[in-house]
Amino acid sequence: MESKYNNKIIKWSKVATIFFILLVVFADAVGWTSARYICNVWARRDDQLAYTIFTIVYYAVTVLAYVVLISVYKLLANMSKDVVFDTKNTKLMSYIVFSLIGAGVAFAVLGLVWGESAFLALVAWFMALIVLSVKVVFDKAIVMKNDLDLTI
Repeated sequence: MESKYNNKIIKWSKVATIFFILLVVFADAVGWTSARYICNVWARRDDQLAYTIFTIVYYAVTVLAYVVLISVYKLLANMSKDVVFDTKNTKLMSYIVFSLIGAGVAFAVLGLVWGESAFLALVAWFMALIVLSVKVVFDKAIVMKNDLDLTI
């Protein structure tokens, strides 16, 4: 019974991940106008330098979002196959961590023209810390599992 419950959660998580990938595709499609809107309305900047930085950061973060979401989808696919404590999963978590760190750097650069984006950088780095902590736990579990397999 427990396995069916977990599979249901994994299925819905995959659906949600696909939905978020589609949102990022939409964000890419309307990126030029979105970046200008965020620059003009949220940051109250109307100069070409600010608009250029906003646009570059906008598209850089969407690329990193693809890496994160595809990695999450692959993690979920592995979980549905009962592949949990495996080096494939820790590698996927590394991609997520590096993408989140990259997003934090991009938001920190954006902070040069819009100070409030520093908060987004901190959020991205905090999420990277959480995923990195889970990755370390998975790495330790893999070592323990391998040691246990050798003793049997």
